[in-house]
Amino acid sequence: MNERQRDLFLWQWSRRRMPGAAVIALRGALIGAAGGIVFALVLSSGFRADNGSVASVLALFQQGAAVLVLSVPAFAWIGYLGASRVFAANEAMYQAMLGAGARVPAEKPQLRAGDRGPAIAVAITMVLIVAFIVVLWVKYG
Repeated sequence: MNERQRDLFLWQWSRRRMPGAAVIALRGALIGAAGGIVFALVLSSGFRADNGSVASVLALFQQGAAVLVLSVPAFAWIGYLGASRVFAANEAMYQAMLGAGARVPAEKPQLRAGDRGPAIAVAITMVLIVAFIVVLWVKYG
């Protein structure tokens, strides 16, 4: 990490940390719960009513509700833990940089093209991963 990247991190984190760890963890839990709902909907879309009778449809709703009741708290917990750990790691890095004598810049630092290399590599990797997931979903979904 060079000085411009460090200054950008310090500037961004000084603003992102303002809501506090509890609010950030709650946001993570809410995002996780939304992911649990999406997971339950995707998983429940494969359920089929056998003969279309009321009992068959009620059994289908019962299975869907069971998946929903199990997935939403599980995904919310994963989101809560993930957000808490990321907040703690970023806060520790922020405090270590401040302790080493770095100062939060008054305005947002501008990165050069060479400074953006790692971010560009991550973006390309993410695009490739998403593309492969879409291909697999279309081919085998």
